[in-house]
Amino acid sequence: FFQKTLTAVKNWFTLFGWSKGQNPISIPYSLRRDVCKVQTTSSQEKVFKQNLGKDIKTVYDMLFDLSGQSLPGVTSSQALPLDPVERMLQLHWQHSTLLAFLKSQGAYLPHVMPEFLLEPDDYKKWIEVQTVMKVDVKNSDIFSNKHLFILEDSMFETMSKRAWTDVLLQIYKVFVLPRVSSRNVTDLFSSESMQNMPRIKSEPLSSNIYSPYERTILTWLNKHYEKNRKTVWKDCQKGEI
Repeated sequence: FFQKTLTAVKNWFTLFGWSKGQNPISIPYSLRRDVCKVQTTSSQEKVFKQNLGKDIKTVYDMLFDLSGQSLPGVTSSQALPLDPVERMLQLHWQHSTLLAFLKSQGAYLPHVMPEFLLEPDDYKKWIEVQTVMKVDVKNSDIFSNKHLFILEDSMFETMSKRAWTDVLLQIYKVFVLPRVSSRNVTDLFSSESMQNMPRIKSEPLSSNIYSPYERTILTWLNKHYEKNRKTVWKDCQKGEI
């Protein structure tokens, strides 16, 4: 089931997640890898910044294309630090900002930690820093041991794949589903054959699980299931096998 979900998510965001045509993604590999469009390199104590071009599309570009909003303090054109630890901490902060932004828009991601969105090598650096550094938690939340999960390589890959899939699903939920129109929901029950079909309330506060847009889709699914049920099992009474 999870593999089918991952494939569906990957296909949708590849085809429709970008404003200028499709852009192939792989979960979690390309999302973890393509985090900036400017690469910093050094040679003989000189620092150079190389623009990787328009071919590199980051998750921040996708977020802007779908929502029209940018993350506070984060741009895909900024370069990451040369120092590996500083680079990892910068990415951890960016992922924390991404999760906080999505939650502020209504996403439900309490199980996704920023470190799960890192590359495997960066995750190992994160664990090393958390383990070695003796920092007062009151002065630095970033080194807090409150949510420290030490995972083996294979388990981390599984967790990272699940985390990125859930992030994309929540992006879809908060920025794409609201485009669903509920204007014609009442028309779904207009025919006599649909009068006895269970109703799903559309009021915003009628459910603490599904959003109004999700309930609109569930209503649409119920309507078409009922219609096809009577076509396939024409002579079968409701509730019979």
